[in-house]
Amino acid sequence: MKINFLFPGKTREAFLAAGIASYLKRLKPMVEAREIILKGAAAPPGGGLAAEALARGKEGAAILDRCQPGDFLIALDIQGQQLGSVELAEKIDRLQTDGVKVINVVVGGPWGIEENLIKRANLRLSFGPMTFPHELARVMILEQVYRAYAILNNIPYHK
Repeated sequence: MKINFLFPGKTREAFLAAGIASYLKRLKPMVEAREIILKGAAAPPGGGLAAEALARGKEGAAILDRCQPGDFLIALDIQGQQLGSVELAEKIDRLQTDGVKVINVVVGGPWGIEENLIKRANLRLSFGPMTFPHELARVMILEQVYRAYAILNNIPYHK
């Protein structure tokens, strides 16, 4: 199985980029995991909601272009399902058993995720009702995927 973490725009904060790199390195012995940075779309200053929607649409289209028909798509969405770490591990295990070859994990940009991307998602996943910066959410989902693989491989990480 391969897991792609699809992120619009580069992670600007060095400490968050270091966290992403750390979890990708930890995942390598267990699964082929990679970060794919797609071009982020900038909403013009003072453009309002219409400009934000346009930027979100461009990012969503770029992400959908990277997703093949058989790929399993996980989108982080505040309205999504909340899973515990063990439940996420079980879900990944089932996907592997079912023969899924690629999981694409998407964290939207500063304006969220485009509606067509939400509709295409096989799993909408939420960290709960709190709002987190999109760059921090990248590290958080990588940590949770690493934790899931640690659970599946009996690595003493999950408590």
